[in-house]
Amino acid sequence: MKHNPQILLVGFHNLLSIESLPQISFVKCTTGQEAIELISSNQFDLIISKFQIKDQNAIKLNQVAESLRTYYTNSDPKKFKLLVVTSNSDEDKACKENNLLYFPETLDLKLLVLKLIALPKEPRKTIEKEPTIIDFKELFIRVDNNREFIQTVIEKFFEIKDSRIDDIKTPLLEKDYKRAKDAAHKLKGVLANFSMMEARITIVELENLILENNQDLAIQKLEQLVQDIKTAEAFYRNNLDQFKN
Repeated sequence: MKHNPQILLVGFHNLLSIESLPQISFVKCTTGQEAIELISSNQFDLIISKFQIKDQNAIKLNQVAESLRTYYTNSDPKKFKLLVVTSNSDEDKACKENNLLYFPETLDLKLLVLKLIALPKEPRKTIEKEPTIIDFKELFIRVDNNREFIQTVIEKFFEIKDSRIDDIKTPLLEKDYKRAKDAAHKLKGVLANFSMMEARITIVELENLILENNQDLAIQKLEQLVQDIKTAEAFYRNNLDQFKN
């Protein structure tokens, strides 16, 4: 029987939306030192940390956590993933430069968490509904209801989408992971701006695989992203009435 996933939350003072998720155990702490002590004595599926915590930042926390992972390799292997929640572009840049998986606090953390960890299966119960292909409500709020403008921008994106995919695929095939990561990061921002929810989650997963230099799985995930964008385009064209004021 699969265990219930356990998540460590570091540096968060307010209640997070993910804490309402069923079948997940949450442990909270406020400092990096507390986090390291908990990681040493527990098995966490996921560690979610603010970039800046009381006694250090997420870069330092990751360095120490990775040292622990190495130390316990033979006796008590640690299989956690670290996800950093950022609040500004400087923090995004620092995470990017240090190859940390990060996620802006303005986006939907709950959907990403459900992609990063595997919940025990309950066939008779729906744990979380599937994400919307395009969240038109969020999209129109983002552009102050300027529907004509955003429709023009989206149409332009669909015209050039293949080149944006090639910007990731070409360096990925060449194992130029930095260039592939940079291109994926740029496209992630575009998909977020267009509220393409499924594609946005997939590209976060892709970015993580590129950070891990996992070429084979990254290529597979890129193929999934292509399909997600095609699905989003079909969904968009079937809902053009949404753009009528």
